[in-house]
Amino acid sequence: MNSLCNEKFHYQRIPTTSNGQSIRLIELLPGSSGQTIECRIILSFLEELPVYEALSYTWVSSGKIWISNSPTPIVCDNADLDIPKSLETALRHLRNPQESRIIWADAISINQQDDDEKTHQVRLMREIYRRARRVIIWLGPESKSGPGEIALDLVPHLAAACKEPTPVAQQLHQSADIRQLMQLGSQVLNSHGIQDNDFTAYTAFFELLGAPWFTRTWIVQEAAMASNAVLLCGTKSVLWVDFLDAFAYSIKQPGLMNYLTPDTIVYALGLLSACRAVQRGPGQRLLDLLLQHRHCGSSDPRDKVFALCGLANDSGPNRLDVKPDYRRNKVETYTDVAKSILLKYGNLDLLSVPHPSTPSSVVDVPSWVPDWSLPQKQASFSARDLSGNRLFQFKASKNTKADPRFSLDDKLLSVNGIFIDQVTSVGSLHETDTETVIWTKVPKEQTILNNWEHVSGARSRVQYVNGEKMLDVFWQTLIGGCAPTEYNELRDQFLGFNRTIKRFRMLHWVGLQNYRKTYLAASWAILVNSAMSDVLHESLASPLTGGYATWTFATRMAMAVPQRRIVKTRKGYVGLAAGNTAVNDYVTLVQGGQVPLILRQVGYYWQLVGDAYVC
Repeated sequence: MNSLCNEKFHYQRIPTTSNGQSIRLIELLPGSSGQTIECRIILSFLEELPVYEALSYTWVSSGKIWISNSPTPIVCDNADLDIPKSLETALRHLRNPQESRIIWADAISINQQDDDEKTHQVRLMREIYRRARRVIIWLGPESKSGPGEIALDLVPHLAAACKEPTPVAQQLHQSADIRQLMQLGSQVLNSHGIQDNDFTAYTAFFELLGAPWFTRTWIVQEAAMASNAVLLCGTKSVLWVDFLDAFAYSIKQPGLMNYLTPDTIVYALGLLSACRAVQRGPGQRLLDLLLQHRHCGSSDPRDKVFALCGLANDSGPNRLDVKPDYRRNKVETYTDVAKSILLKYGNLDLLSVPHPSTPSSVVDVPSWVPDWSLPQKQASFSARDLSGNRLFQFKASKNTKADPRFSLDDKLLSVNGIFIDQVTSVGSLHETDTETVIWTKVPKEQTILNNWEHVSGARSRVQYVNGEKMLDVFWQTLIGGCAPTEYNELRDQFLGFNRTIKRFRMLHWVGLQNYRKTYLAASWAILVNSAMSDVLHESLASPLTGGYATWTFATRMAMAVPQRRIVKTRKGYVGLAAGNTAVNDYVTLVQGGQVPLILRQVGYYWQLVGDAYVC
């Protein structure tokens, strides 16, 4: 790497004075496109900041619109400073040829080699992004084959459609008929200058959602706290609020949803939810944020927690009091936050955090402490929506309060509870995300459901332990239970869902699942037949073919079953348990727990496997 100056840049410690907290701002000096980036450091009190912009970008380099991210030297205060290539490229695009520009960017404004300084400055990041005159969301330089310009040209039109106040738009949001939805959606799009067959523009828009920036944990706080933000890709820009509206509109349209991949939906929807929660107030609990953004990445596993502390409505003194502290290692960080949540919440929701089937990246982490560094697609039965309402309505331990106690070294957690039963059989793991197309995904899911029917005895004429029919027990287990007021509607929807299941069950009766090519061909024939039957009856009744008649049941099931197994116990109970559950594990009910927990005896102690729904 070539040296630009005769000396390396050295950070001066940021002073703490009676005037308050201080941060480093960057004066980006003017220059032409080919010149080396030059800047000066401006030390400013947080309460006396000049007008500045905060940069939100990613250090990670991947995807079609990104570049190599090797360290690149710039000149800072007449000395060499190595920064990520992605930041150097952003500064080059942002630099004004005639005037200086005041910016905050973490890789320069914070000494990344000083844990004490990182601890102090990261705690201020919420305020840094909130007080900025503008937050610049940098997606990267536009390449010749990239989606940026085409995608951002579409954004204002989709955003305008989202704000559509006409009766047509109201029908669009209320309709449950997929044909009407697609027809109305086309009318709204056309009225705003968008052709519903403009595949190039739609593909570009959803491809842009796959940019590396959307996958990172830190950007959630940076985008959500911005009072004014602009999204920039190359030289093209749109208002961030318009981009959010465009995405919010697109996910409501069946025709546009075809362009989205599951991963894109997860990342973008999580970011949209966080921004909407801050706009509406009062925000979300730290545990809910950790669950919602667990799939996001960070180079430092501790940042999976630290990056979300500033957004949590239960952080701060006299609350959880969880603060970024880079002097604590990964195990200490995850244990600190787990212990704080258990002590403050008065319940055991934390113990419902899904445990990945892959080994933990954190050595010696207790089983009751979630490893946030590992992504997990299994939903927690204690998860909540943006309004703080539980997605699954359980009260297994009634109104009891948790009484967690910890060993002196914080390795062991002690809770009060009782053993309900022991697992005697487990079904296949529901793992269909490895299949990306419907003609392989659906048959795989049907194979799993067929196995679950066998394990649970769903088609048995024997009554369940509470007197219900086994088939009714089975469908309630698939969705993690339901309220009495929903029972009849969801049961009717399951019966529609069940008609398609029966067609696939015939394939298993003759053993075709053992012959992959023949099984897939037969499955495809069933899907085509189901779709044709739906068309003839003027309603898409099957969720497998995109219909709405069983939509509520299908979406509830899609939320409950991923990465779980159906289980049966010695006394005949049927449940939906964590993916790691095995024969001889124990179903337990603990004081302050919303749902039963699966425990495994290991020597003299018990290991937490995960949560469960038991019908």
